[in-house]
Amino acid sequence: MESQNKKQNRLQHASSPYLLAHADNPVDWFEWGDEAFEKARTEDKPIFLSIGYNACHWCHVMEHESFENEYTATILNQYFISIKVDREERPDIDQIYMSAVTAMTGSGGWPMSVFMTYDKKPFFAGTYFPPQSAYGRPGFNELLTQIAEVYKTRRDDVFASSEKITEQIASRVNLTAAPRAIDRDVIISAARAVYGQVDHRFGGFGSAPKFPHSGNISLLFRGYHLTGDEKLAEAAYLTLHKMAKGGIYDQLGGGFHRYSVDEQWLVPHFEKMLYDNALMVVPYLEAYQISGNRDFLDIATGVLDYLQKQMTNPDGGIFATQDADSEGEEGKYYVWTKGEIESILGEDADWFCRFFGVTDRGNFEHGTSILHRGTHSYEVQKQLELDDAAMSDKVREASDKLLTARSRRVPPSTDDKILASWNGLAVSAFAQAYQVTGNEKYLQIAIRAAEYVLKNMYINDALYHSYRDGRLLKTELLEDYAYFTAGLIDLYQASFKEEYLRRAEALSLRAIELFYADKQFYLAPVDDKELIYRPQDATDGATPSPGGVMIYNLLRLAAITEKETITSVGQEALEATSGLAARIPQATATILAAGHFTLDGPIEIVVTGKDSGNLREMNRELFSTYIPNRIIVGNINGKNSDLPLLQGRQDVEQLTYFFCRDKACRLPVTDVKGLKNELAHLLETR
Repeated sequence: MESQNKKQNRLQHASSPYLLAHADNPVDWFEWGDEAFEKARTEDKPIFLSIGYNACHWCHVMEHESFENEYTATILNQYFISIKVDREERPDIDQIYMSAVTAMTGSGGWPMSVFMTYDKKPFFAGTYFPPQSAYGRPGFNELLTQIAEVYKTRRDDVFASSEKITEQIASRVNLTAAPRAIDRDVIISAARAVYGQVDHRFGGFGSAPKFPHSGNISLLFRGYHLTGDEKLAEAAYLTLHKMAKGGIYDQLGGGFHRYSVDEQWLVPHFEKMLYDNALMVVPYLEAYQISGNRDFLDIATGVLDYLQKQMTNPDGGIFATQDADSEGEEGKYYVWTKGEIESILGEDADWFCRFFGVTDRGNFEHGTSILHRGTHSYEVQKQLELDDAAMSDKVREASDKLLTARSRRVPPSTDDKILASWNGLAVSAFAQAYQVTGNEKYLQIAIRAAEYVLKNMYINDALYHSYRDGRLLKTELLEDYAYFTAGLIDLYQASFKEEYLRRAEALSLRAIELFYADKQFYLAPVDDKELIYRPQDATDGATPSPGGVMIYNLLRLAAITEKETITSVGQEALEATSGLAARIPQATATILAAGHFTLDGPIEIVVTGKDSGNLREMNRELFSTYIPNRIIVGNINGKNSDLPLLQGRQDVEQLTYFFCRDKACRLPVTDVKGLKNELAHLLETR
């Protein structure tokens, strides 16, 4: 009843669920925009910028402790202009001020807390601050009071400091290194450098906390592809197996949580992000292609089925995130006591608890357990004397009962905004899964997600970032153009529907116009007046470098379309970033993948003719093979296309596969045996 009487602040008009969650705060929040900065200038007040996202546990903690507190709000409202930003809506703003946080503190994270002048230049920054001093951090109320006093009494020093800090972080934008061709040696050295960071006991890279670095796992596979060095592939397999068996993977409902707080992948931060899950599908598919182990394929399809069932709206758009918390507790929705399982499963509870490591004491908070698999799982299977298929059926039957019970709990909140960039990653994942599995369902999900974005977020040749409840955030960012274009290219290669290829081409040309200058891609448009500098980052982080993805897009489109502008910019941008890839390979897997694509020219696969019923079988053979540096174009049962690679190959009646590389073509094949021979030849000549 009390919350109904609260006065709402300006955030009540926002579209972001994260901002809307702060609409009842007594803090006089502004959204990022001219109104806030003009008020700060007019009243000569410093700005408090708070950046977070809906699935962030500590963002919710700081809101409850500080932003819902009347006393804290009084200080903020009297001495500051307060701005709240959803980092998922404005990754460009987030990138700039995260650079400031890491420069000033040596580390970063969310919630991000930045104090800056009215001309948007930071002078003090941090992340989470408790209400009173604790954890080696100053209390937030004390900090606010001190900063307000410093601004009042030493204003000139504050502005001078903000100028210096801004110059420093802006100067770090362009990490450069002398160009060096990304040849076999560079890629192999990069893969071995990544291998050197592998935890050979538990998988992953480095020590806790551990993140699912999908790009580096794929880089290990590329190194294996070039060298045949089994240890590179084995390190990737180990990581994928350990993640799939740990608590970071939702053993009941599928999908990966954000990261693991421990080295064994047991205890995650429980938020689920669309980008993590879409990105992780690809290395699991690659692992299946290389090893033939269906366990990898099962995890890939488990992730995709989670995205379909839990994260997709009725019209096909895919939601951004699910929160870590429910009923105010992190992970409460996902964990179990032994007693709960016994009450649901009855006589099956004993083996189930032993299989998933559930004990009376628990392995998480309040005596609860996070379900996970390990050697104890194998022991249970051995005792039950069941083969893998029978054990899987038994586990699934029991798991379904727990899922039904879990569905009656209060679920974590879902941030249901649609981001063009992350939907592009999902389109790629579903399209590639369709190729590998032949499951038509995945192709249709990819098509519906792509069409949703094109219908609602692609207006007058511009692709916008965020959409929710009929409201479009008209911000153009490189990540949307890069990731969504990649999704369209993958969707074309799965469906052979040329309208997706043409859209990808148009988006790429506009991306060059908006974001490309000085032989590099910037994250924000050239005419963006909102930012203190144009952010640029060629390195991978939680998501792939948008510039790296855009370069890879251009190289793939160049190979398919042979368009001059696309070809020249792709080659030029790759050359400009090549030295960086050789210098810091652990952070440039995307650029290295683009470089790998150009080695000896990509493998060109052309499919034409009429499907007389053997297309599915032929494709199953083709896509069960790992060919990372390939393009595929096709025209099945359709009217003639003007794509260069299809010329002279569309008059065949029988379904035919053509293979070419480095301007040399092999004989066409029309049956599974011939296709197997060609694929074997490709593996021999890698």
